[in-house]
Amino acid sequence: MADSPHIIALDETNFMEVVVEGSVNQPVLVDFWADWCGPCKALMPVLEKLAVEYNGGFVLAKLDTEQHQGIAQQLGIRSLPTVKLFHNQQIADEFMGAIPEAEVRAFLEKNGITPAEGGPDADTEEGAESGNSVVNEAMTMYEQGNVDGAREHLQAAQAEEPTNPEILLALGQICVSTGDLDTAASCLSALPEDQKDSVPANRLSGTLELAREADTSKSVQVLQDELQANPESSEIRYQLAISTALSGDVQTGMDGLLELVQKDPEFNDGAPRKQLLALFNVLGDDPLTGQYRRKLATLLN
Repeated sequence: MADSPHIIALDETNFMEVVVEGSVNQPVLVDFWADWCGPCKALMPVLEKLAVEYNGGFVLAKLDTEQHQGIAQQLGIRSLPTVKLFHNQQIADEFMGAIPEAEVRAFLEKNGITPAEGGPDADTEEGAESGNSVVNEAMTMYEQGNVDGAREHLQAAQAEEPTNPEILLALGQICVSTGDLDTAASCLSALPEDQKDSVPANRLSGTLELAREADTSKSVQVLQDELQANPESSEIRYQLAISTALSGDVQTGMDGLLELVQKDPEFNDGAPRKQLLALFNVLGDDPLTGQYRRKLATLLN
């Protein structure tokens, strides 16, 4: 988390004070995220950068939904990342997904949020940017829509440090998001032996396995409509579960795969079970992993 008085970590003890009561004095942007959620990690530096730049124009309050599930459930959070804007003790607006920085700025402007006077000047921002790591710089470029630039930045860094795990994993993540699955697989293969079974490596491996199965020609909404029209189709249900998980709503995706394991366990040579295992890699030590492992074991036994 960026070191700023305008960025606050939320929990059960301070939610009312920071968000509800605090929104009387200034807008509060609440970022609902989780450690396993790739889009959350992509959006996070964008929100933090703007919170620093706006210098009190709004407060960025961040809630880890896995550590504080009660609050997330009370507010009906089902998809991550979700960002809700509180003003005068009410939810004024919201958006979902890792939208580009320009769209976040438009969202703030639409809601009358402008930088406070006395914010950091361009020289300060440039100095802070120069101190970022190669990966942070690349991910910032990626979030601004400069995907090719981010990839080239990481590839140049990899040429100098070919086995740097941080660079390889970031490059693999970008390649998966753009559909270059072969290069993402190469990044995993190039990892040092002691890093190949790390949590980030397993997360990328699981995401890559899911992406190989995904029908990228159809959106989640299209698949939902198709399933409604043909509810007995295991193929549509399978594709919907994978696309939903890749969009950030991992729990709903796992629910869909579990339903397939129950209704059609032999579908596609047991593919639903295999993709559940891939999602367990994506989640890592998240509490949902143990919960859904038990559910899967119950169905299989």
